[in-house]
Amino acid sequence: MKDDAQICPFRIGYSQAKLDDLRKRIAATRWPEQETVIDATQGVQLRTMRELSRLGDSI
Repeated sequence: MKDDAQICPFRIGYSQAKLDDLRKRIAATRWPEQETVIDATQGVQLRTMRELSRLGDSI
């Protein structure tokens, strides 16, 4: 690994149709009920997953 922490730009090529399909799938997500614990013992918190799904609006 290099010593410097330089960020290198890159491109990923996906068609607009693929991105549109991804947005539709995320929008159609059927979310589970709220978890019954306040930690991650039942997996990723629902709130976190919903926040991540909203990131799709920026692609």
